[in-house]
Amino acid sequence: MGSWSNKSGLDEMMDFYDNMLWQSFYAASLSPSYLNRQPYGFLVQDHSIYLVQQEDAYTDNLDAALDLGIVMLHFSAVASQWAGQVRWELSPAAPDGLPEGLRSAAVYHM
Repeated sequence: MGSWSNKSGLDEMMDFYDNMLWQSFYAASLSPSYLNRQPYGFLVQDHSIYLVQQEDAYTDNLDAALDLGIVMLHFSAVASQWAGQVRWELSPAAPDGLPEGLRSAAVYHM
């Protein structure tokens, strides 16, 4: 919420969205990744959800892109039941609040 590792207010936000947001994050957490490393996370900032990728020495760019696509698919499959069509935008620009070693991959505007 707002910056990396700040979880304050997240529970209230998920209750506001009737737990569909929680279900979308849960579905994303179950998505497979190369070597099952799951080097990604989410940053909720303003009215956007950023999919953030951690640099990983074991994963090349092609496998990393495939991993992120699978995460976006899992998240979107559940979120679309609540929000209709879900559209991610590829976003190389990192939002404020990310520590070194993390980069923004995509953003979903709520």
